[in-house]
Amino acid sequence: MRREKLPIEVTVGSRNYSIDADFRTMIEIEDILFGKNISKKQEAFTKEIMQYTEMSHEDACMNARYYAAMDLFYKGNIPDNLGEAADKLLWFYSCGKEEPKGKKSKQPILSFRHDFDYINAGFMQDYKIDLLEIEFLHWWKFMSLFSALHDDCKICEIMGWRGADVTKMDKEQKNRVREMQRIYALPKDIPEDEKERQDAITDALLHGGDVDAVLRSGQA
Repeated sequence: MRREKLPIEVTVGSRNYSIDADFRTMIEIEDILFGKNISKKQEAFTKEIMQYTEMSHEDACMNARYYAAMDLFYKGNIPDNLGEAADKLLWFYSCGKEEPKGKKSKQPILSFRHDFDYINAGFMQDYKIDLLEIEFLHWWKFMSLFSALHDDCKICEIMGWRGADVTKMDKEQKNRVREMQRIYALPKDIPEDEKERQDAITDALLHGGDVDAVLRSGQA
C-alpha cells in the first residue's frame, strides 16, 4: 500500500500555501471556530465588519472567527480568495474527509482544550508520547492516534459517560450515569476574564510555558 505524505501545504487558486499543521495549532483553531466565547480582538473585528457591511452580528462574528483561524493556519499569509482558503482550512481540519452524514450527538462529548490532560495521559499510556514535550505532531497523525486509543484510557471512559443515553436505563443506572455526567461535564459559557485565565494556563501547558509564572502574573 502506497504511503501518502501528510500535507504541510494546501493549494488555493493556482498557488501553494504553507500551513501550520501541528496539532496544537489545530486545537487552537477549533477553539476559535467552535468555542462558545470569542476574544476581545475578534469582537472588535466583528464590530468593524458590521460598520462597513450589512452583515448581522452573527455573520460578522463568524467571519471574524474564520479570519483569526486562517491567520494561524496560513501563518499570517492568508490567501486573497478567503472563501476557498476557509474551505481548505476545514478540509484539513477534517483530515481530508467529508463530514459523516449520520446522526450527531445531541451534546458535545469532547473538548481538546478542556480535556487535554486526559488526552495526554491516554497518549502516554498507549503510545509513550508526551504531548507536552513533543516538538511537532501532524494534526492528521494526532487524530489517527487519538481515534485508536484503547477503551480503558480515561478520556475514552469520560467520553462514554458524556454520550451515554439514559432513556432506557433503570432509575439506579440513570442516577449513576447522570452523576458521572455532572462530574465530567464540559464547561459552559464563562466570563471573558475567566476564559482568558484558563486560556493562559492551557497555552502554557500546550506550548511548554511556565504555568507557575502565569499564575503569579495575575492572569490566573
